Amino acid sequence: MPSTRRAYLTTVGTAAAVGLAGCAGDTGPGTTSHSCELTEREPVADLSQPVVGPSEATVTVDVFEDFACPHCADFATGGLSQLKTDYLAGETVRFRHFDFPIPVSDWSNRVANAARSVQQTQDDAAFFEFSLAAYENQADYSWQLVGDLAAAVGADPCRVLSDASNATYEQVLSANRQTGIDRGVESTPGIFVNDTLIEPPESGGWYDPVSSAIDDAL
Repeated sequence: MPSTRRAYLTTVGTAAAVGLAGCAGDTGPGTTSHSCELTEREPVADLSQPVVGPSEATVTVDVFEDFACPHCADFATGGLSQLKTDYLAGETVRFRHFDFPIPVSDWSNRVANAARSVQQTQDDAAFFEFSLAAYENQADYSWQLVGDLAAAVGADPCRVLSDASNATYEQVLSANRQTGIDRGVESTPGIFVNDTLIEPPESGGWYDPVSSAIDDAL
């Protein structure tokens, strides 16, 4: 069990013991233990792509993702994490996130809006930390989880829950999705190494084809 998932489940167990609302059966963001007064903000139409790695990198890996997509979760917690470990130290590769809500479920847009709220109020590093934790806990998505993971990366859980429930960043998500469509993305994860769309592997994971494309581009 991933450490983030273990920590979250421990938190929920504690909340249940003291009678706080907000577990898998939540009916809305206002039913969590964070006791939020949800506030609707003006929609955000433009926000930069979350990025990790140097701006002058030789190779850019663009990943189009849906937070409710199981294949995206497998890649994020496996191949992508290993690719970042292997290539970021060399300062010649950077990774950019793009939202591509299919959507798989209501959580596709909810979690994407939450992640962008974290990005805007914290920074890109917090965005990626929140995103990885979300993927690690994908099977347990709930409003309680979203608030807990936001708090864990230093964001205001009530601000994040408000943005997730009110779709504050929906225009950003839609623009990202259109970018993916224009570039030829038909499924998630959609992965580019520079301008080359990597074909989904027939067997095995994404690591090898993406790693080979990076090496060829360096």
